[in-house]
Amino acid sequence: MAKYYYIGQSTEGSISGFIEANSKSAANKKLIAKGYLIDQLKYSKKFNKKIFWNFIESLNALINENTSLAEAIFLLEAQENRTMSKIAKQINSGILEGDDFMKTLEDVFHGIDKSIISLLRIGYENAGLNIALSLIVSAKSQKDEILRETQKAIAYPAFVLLISIFVLIIIFDSVLPEFNAIISADSQSKLTQYILSFAGRGYESLIHAFWSILGLISFYAVVSISKTGKFIIDKILNFTPFIGKILRIRTKLIFLENISLALSLKSDLKQALKFSIQSINNQYHKILLTNLEPEILEGTSFEKSLKATGIFNPMELLRIGLAEKSAKLPNTFKSLFNDNTKNYQKWINLLIQLLGPIAIIILGLIIFFVAFAVVTPMMSLQQSVG
Repeated sequence: MAKYYYIGQSTEGSISGFIEANSKSAANKKLIAKGYLIDQLKYSKKFNKKIFWNFIESLNALINENTSLAEAIFLLEAQENRTMSKIAKQINSGILEGDDFMKTLEDVFHGIDKSIISLLRIGYENAGLNIALSLIVSAKSQKDEILRETQKAIAYPAFVLLISIFVLIIIFDSVLPEFNAIISADSQSKLTQYILSFAGRGYESLIHAFWSILGLISFYAVVSISKTGKFIIDKILNFTPFIGKILRIRTKLIFLENISLALSLKSDLKQALKFSIQSINNQYHKILLTNLEPEILEGTSFEKSLKATGIFNPMELLRIGLAEKSAKLPNTFKSLFNDNTKNYQKWINLLIQLLGPIAIIILGLIIFFVAFAVVTPMMSLQQSVG
């Protein structure tokens, strides 16, 4: 149901707040039924990810100053920033209507990552919201840093690629057609013939490539809407070299981060597993981990159950097995999370470092083959004339 903001009058004076309803008219009827005289009623849209992070960072700063959640939301509501004040007002309104903080948070924002919601819920339900907030804010800072490094790494290759594409289009559409007209087919190698077959079709080929890439992205977006389609794509990517490695490390990070936090906050094993598995976005890995949940709860060891998923390596499984026997799972999960975070950053940094050289090598090969296709027939023509 949609949420609507209202301003009006009641027997006790001026009122304002939020109400959920299927439509504006339904919301108006609900308010009239309560005896309210409505002056203003408008749809309250959800806020985006950028505003979500602004709110979370502000909330984290207040709670780290030993402010309670209720006091922090009240202080945010009193801010001069209208957006922040409106968010806090909606959350307060939801809490007054009987919803918990996490439900109102999900109602106010859209597009929030499941792993973020899971971490916050674990902290909220186990009196450790301050720890959960600090974790996700710290993780966000690390991701932002990686993004900045990635942008810096691909800026130069992207510029070179763009210029090279324009140059190649000019060559294929302006130079090669005239060259192809004066060179006989007999003096051309198969490679030259293939390259010259694109003469006059540089721009056309670029448009075809653009629409093909756009089509693949659209296909992925459509297929990913259904859980079955997302599962198939995630399964294929899981067995793709390099990409699969990164995806498995990412799933491990999310699982370990959630379960270590839940267990460190004295959450029971069933609840910790539930939250940790719900936080996984990869549908293939989520199914694998969901299948192990009943096994672990029935007494099967973590080591044996996790081995069947193929997500954890033998050394990690050995550490988990030893920790389970010595009742040190929370500390081991936290240690594994820190180790995998470093490993994930190592793979990402390697990918970033390779982007530039790979782009330049590809462009160099394209230019070489084009030059080879042009120079070889010219040398043959020169020899025949000489």
